[in-house]
Amino acid sequence: MRTIVKPRLSAVATAVVLAMGCSRKPDAARATAELERVLAAAPQSMALQVAVAAARSNAPAASVIALQEARRQPGLTAEQLQAVEQASQSMVADLVRRAADGDEAAKAQLQEIERSRSQ
Repeated sequence: MRTIVKPRLSAVATAVVLAMGCSRKPDAARATAELERVLAAAPQSMALQVAVAAARSNAPAASVIALQEARRQPGLTAEQLQAVEQASQSMVADLVRRAADGDEAAKAQLQEIERSRSQ
């Protein structure tokens, strides 16, 4: 009897597939602005502060990694969690687009995100 192995998408690939399924082009800047707006009333945590600061300083890998941690923060509302997820997906989708265009820095940042998720 043959065993059929189903391939598993990595977390980054899954996020990209979800982001690309949207009708709108992902906009990391817009998602970051929405994240800041929604999180204004959120309990302040180091992960959220790092995520926003990294996004502002054009360090999407650091921001996505911090958002992964922030997702586990207790006390976030559904709207806040959605903003965290959308910002993360938009940043990853932007990195994937740039990597596909040959941007080596984007490729390195995607690898950094993948390593953080596999630990």
